Amino acid sequence: MSIAGRWLTIALLVSSSGLMQAASTRAEVETASLDGPFQTNLSRINNLRLHLRDGDFRIVGTDSREITIHTDGKNRALAGKMQVQLKRTGDSLDITFSHVPKNEFQVTIAVPRETNLFARMRAGDLSVDGIAGDKDLELLAGDLSIQVPDPTDYGPVDLSVRFGDVSAYQFGSPKGTVGNSLKRDGSGKHRLHAHVFAGDLLLRP
Repeated sequence: MSIAGRWLTIALLVSSSGLMQAASTRAEVETASLDGPFQTNLSRINNLRLHLRDGDFRIVGTDSREITIHTDGKNRALAGKMQVQLKRTGDSLDITFSHVPKNEFQVTIAVPRETNLFARMRAGDLSVDGIAGDKDLELLAGDLSIQVPDPTDYGPVDLSVRFGDVSAYQFGSPKGTVGNSLKRDGSGKHRLHAHVFAGDLLLRP
């Protein structure tokens, strides 16, 4: 398989042993690199926690029952140096990325659409598309872009930027003289929290 076509696949397999593991709170930790395919039993995952550090990341929702990670860009030949650690506890999965190239290198993470998503990132660009669950997203420096096709899907909404701009017409106008913030309590079933310390926060339809 060529480097340009490398994928990391985490299959969500439904099995009797998987159901027994999901009932346990014992953490299961595995580490993989993008030098070949990786597969593990991750049935009944409802909460995905991503620890992204620096880079250019895109998170997309799909109808598949798998999590796949794809790399692209001029420096995709460096994909084999990137490491991914998976830690499962009950119905939650933590994925931690390390040694991610910072220039001309994009990482796309495709996840099941009905996922509660938590992401923390130090610096770079982060976009989220097609995720129907709760969202808890924070970026220290860079730009955060989130697709929100239907604002009525959300109950509590908490958006803020310390140094930069919030663009979220779906929920009204932001407030604040230094930085922007926007809070709203809707009637939807999902929660949306997004914060950028220095950069811009954009909500797209």
